[in-house]
Amino acid sequence: MKKSKSIEELKEEIQKKREELNKIVSEGLDKDRILRYSQELDQLISKYYSLGA
Repeated sequence: MKKSKSIEELKEEIQKKREELNKIVSEGLDKDRILRYSQELDQLISKYYSLGA
């Protein structure tokens, strides 16, 4: 059950990070921030897949 909760939490984090990244990209102003958010999103997705999702 804990694994399932962790997966759901990661899904929520991934979705939030995606939305934030999309907003930043659409503004197109801060390339360093875009890179940072993209890397953070990659890390979350990697964790998600390592849990066997």
